[in-house]
Amino acid sequence: MCALAVEIGDELQLDDEELALLSAAALFHDVGKLTIPDSILLKRASLTDAEWVVMRQHSESGAEMLERMGLDECSVEAVRYHHERFDGSGYPAGLAGAEIPLAARIIHVADAFDSMTSDRVYRAARPILEAIKELRFGMGEQFCPECVRALEQHFENAALRQVATAVV
Repeated sequence: MCALAVEIGDELQLDDEELALLSAAALFHDVGKLTIPDSILLKRASLTDAEWVVMRQHSESGAEMLERMGLDECSVEAVRYHHERFDGSGYPAGLAGAEIPLAARIIHVADAFDSMTSDRVYRAARPILEAIKELRFGMGEQFCPECVRALEQHFENAALRQVATAVV
């Protein structure tokens, strides 16, 4: 997921310093899950409302942990807000649109894509094109449209590179 977040950032023309900060945030984005009880974290069934309250604390817990460790503010804020939704209905602060740090918006898209395309205990991995379709469906509500388009551009560029390599 970290590499994909950096690829999205690269498509958005972030500079080397911004990419390094994004990489750190993406690497540690779920560190707060260390504070979540295994009974919730590893549960195979749907979480109850009370369990979701606990689970949603992981982004804030992770940000606090990284802050105490001295990680830069940009990366800490990306970890804190990576579950914000573009329409403002996410957590922990209900930020919307450009209020959400760009690194957090990138991580949100990369993490969702990674989750959809990876096997989970409760479901099989989805095909890449199906995951991209789902991200497109959520553009403007759940996901930042700019970040989704950058992810699509990354895959288009990768496909073009494969074709070019095959021709040579």
